[in-house]
Amino acid sequence: MQVYLLRHGETVGNFNGQYAGVTDTPLTEKGKTQAVDAHLRFEHTEFDVVLSSPLARALDTARVVTDQKIIELDGLMEMNFGKFEGMTYDEIKETYPEEVKSWTETTKDYTFPEGESLREFYHKVVEVYQNILRTYDVEKILIVAHSGVIRSILAHEISESFDHYWKYSIDNCKVAIIEYTERYHYLKALNI
Repeated sequence: MQVYLLRHGETVGNFNGQYAGVTDTPLTEKGKTQAVDAHLRFEHTEFDVVLSSPLARALDTARVVTDQKIIELDGLMEMNFGKFEGMTYDEIKETYPEEVKSWTETTKDYTFPEGESLREFYHKVVEVYQNILRTYDVEKILIVAHSGVIRSILAHEISESFDHYWKYSIDNCKVAIIEYTERYHYLKALNI
């Protein structure tokens, strides 16, 4: 089995450097072009199942990349940054200096005000992904999601460690491919 993990195209939030976890932020023109480019890269690839975050940036990307049926899963949504949603890091530092201090001291376990912690998010994504693998016994799966979701999956599946979350990076509208064989699984491609 192969699982294709596709990050959505560039968004207004990405362009502006904003934390836009669960906030719907639209694709930029560049993001729309990236989605078309991804469609061209995969137009001859037939996926057995296509899953997507229900957030517009992922769903809009998925709709351009494939004309196959798309199953929306809430568990594929990006991390909830709570009160920090829609803000840049500089705005957060200025508005919530004490929170930023706590955040930098306890990065993995810091819970964003009215949001979630990285550790909570990671475990939620891993649970959803393992359920996907149990549910769909097929050859090719396409998952259209977000940077945090893809990092979580790669850290768990490839490094087998939450501590490796920040060791992976996925660019807008690029893909990571995990190949599963009878005996093992491995990272076949990253940022293609």
